[in-house]
Amino acid sequence: MNDPAADGPELARRPHRILLVREWDQQTTGSGCCGRLEGGDSEIAGASDFGRCRQDMEAMGAVYRALREELPQLDVQVVDPRNLTFLLPGMLRDARRGGASWRESFREVRRGCGQGAIVVDGRVVSSGTIPAADAAVGMVLRQLAASAP
Repeated sequence: MNDPAADGPELARRPHRILLVREWDQQTTGSGCCGRLEGGDSEIAGASDFGRCRQDMEAMGAVYRALREELPQLDVQVVDPRNLTFLLPGMLRDARRGGASWRESFREVRRGCGQGAIVVDGRVVSSGTIPAADAAVGMVLRQLAASAP
């Protein structure tokens, strides 16, 4: 069953959606003093412990700005990989709407929920290492062209 309309007529009418998966610079715990991805020194960790997270955030920020400049009409969202309550159903719906089978959709979800993933309409165009902004825009444009009716 590859018919996206079978999942509901509202899904067939949705605009394209691009998800940029990267950790957010917010607390990862409920406390006001602990669990930040970046910040001052403490007794158990220093600010430099999260340097990789900061680099990834900045790299994905450049991708976000480039996509918003190139494709201002599209829905571009930054999502934390820990936000599975949004990622799982959202990616499944997007992939199904784009004509992917359930098996293909679950495969894309498995690849797309990791740090550094770039997802276009439920299809992962990049995961792992965050590409340069111009390369990411090219990947997104190629996927959009490939999925055009």
